[in-house]
Amino acid sequence: MATRSSLLPALTLKQIQYFVVLAHAGSFTQAARSLSLTQPALTAAIRQIENLLGGPLFARSAHRLTLTDAGASVLPLAERLLNSARGTFDDMASTFAEQTQSVRISLIPSVAGRLLHVLAPLREREPSLRFIFEDMPNSALLEAIREGRADFGIGVHEPDGAESDDSLRYQNLLEDEIVVVIRRDDPLARRKSVDWSKLVDRELAVFVRGSVSDALRRTGMAENLRLTVAYRMEYTESLYALVRNGLAVAVLPSFYTMHLHDPELIALRLDKPRVTRAIALISLADDDRGPHVSACREWIAANF
Repeated sequence: MATRSSLLPALTLKQIQYFVVLAHAGSFTQAARSLSLTQPALTAAIRQIENLLGGPLFARSAHRLTLTDAGASVLPLAERLLNSARGTFDDMASTFAEQTQSVRISLIPSVAGRLLHVLAPLREREPSLRFIFEDMPNSALLEAIREGRADFGIGVHEPDGAESDDSLRYQNLLEDEIVVVIRRDDPLARRKSVDWSKLVDRELAVFVRGSVSDALRRTGMAENLRLTVAYRMEYTESLYALVRNGLAVAVLPSFYTMHLHDPELIALRLDKPRVTRAIALISLADDDRGPHVSACREWIAANF
């Protein structure tokens, strides 16, 4: 057997609004006018509410419309429900608006400084935009884009890499050189740049993840050089500590050296050959994430 509470979902917020407006107006004609309803439609709605709740809410006479005792008791509850509903709806609308203005960006750590510098003016121009950043290795970045967890990413474009496929769209932004970081008292520090051949028989330190290890291996094979990676580290400071203590020469992308202010260390270009990696704006091919995402992508492409 159905209980009275099981009937409550049939009582709509519109019907509750009709009841509250009518209670304050004290007139079907005036209430119907303010609600942009016909009077018969309002009468039918009130009758349905009374049927659902189980009794009359209004006492009707030829010249007056007043609340019954039950109606007077229900009115503050109905007003509280409407106020709560309005507040909840406002919160929902605000949340939705915020979500539709959010841009989820995955990035490799080395581009963070440059990307944030580019996006800061856009945020000033479009204050409703909200950026959600997540830094990660390039392989994880590509996966986040494929799975839709990121609207787009700023990462490395390796056209011949195993992780490239037709599901992704690449827009190359610039080339990032591979450089060395050495001690200022190292004999190589007197040069403006360092040939790869000068790294033979030196102990090298690289990041445990990323594209530099592959670039180093390919360059060594192409130039017939025996390049020895002695250390694979997780963080930039760990690489610099190895160099600072004379244990290794660090090989890394130049973006990581943008904020190198250590008086003991110096970053130099690697030449013969010059090796670069393509930094690209990466997104799903044939995927429309909304005008705010498109505008953000276009801004980055124009200003990176």
